Amino acid sequence: MSSVGIASVSIVPLRAEANDRSEQVSQILAGECVSILEEGRGNWMKVKSLEDGYEGWVDKRQFEFGLEVPEERAILCTTMSKWRNERTMASLWLPACALIEVRKDGFYLANTEVSRVKCESDSGSSDSLDSLGEIPISMREAALALLGAPYQWGGRTVAGIDCSGLSLLAARLTGRELPRDASDQITFGEEVKWEDREADDLAFFKNSDGDITHVAILVTRDSVVHASGEVRVDRLTNDGIVHAEVGGLTHQLTAIRRLASMPS
Repeated sequence: MSSVGIASVSIVPLRAEANDRSEQVSQILAGECVSILEEGRGNWMKVKSLEDGYEGWVDKRQFEFGLEVPEERAILCTTMSKWRNERTMASLWLPACALIEVRKDGFYLANTEVSRVKCESDSGSSDSLDSLGEIPISMREAALALLGAPYQWGGRTVAGIDCSGLSLLAARLTGRELPRDASDQITFGEEVKWEDREADDLAFFKNSDGDITHVAILVTRDSVVHASGEVRVDRLTNDGIVHAEVGGLTHQLTAIRRLASMPS
């Protein structure tokens, strides 16, 4: 078996231990690649994501092995889109940030040809890159597309997402790089003074021990979109996040940082 695998299903839970009841620490999305660190009992395998470096246990049946990392991959920008496996004719629901291999003769997922199933609201040709969705013009636009999505620890999609999963999604869809966790994301970009803040900056928040535990994206100078219970918009003050409906400080602000502009 090759030491490199490609996720062949929509969303693969990445778990802390080798069983289905273990904590989900993150997710591997369709088309993302992993390297094998350790083979466990049964179908369990410890892997390292080649996309963000995260490690954990996965069910090896949700990957295809013996494949090379594709030379050309495209990122899906639509929040959730329906595709078809052309070998089995089975439907695939693929989330934003899933990776599709682009070849001259079409789109492939884990070496299997796939095609976009068109909906009435879709525009463009299913045989073109329009099938991948429109690239968001800003990080806040990417995050706002997930408004109402439920909070899920370790989640990275509209079906369930955590705070750093939301900022990671927004960064990737706009061509920026971020690590997986908020405590690591705070090391990226440049620090911004409170009076210089602007939309698309990242705001970071600490707990009572001073640890970075939360991240949000500025929608305006005085509001943020973040995953807290659900993906929602709340007020931002120099003390932190204030719940838009019931009031009260929910997260204590510790820093604001700005990522480099999206490459043209």
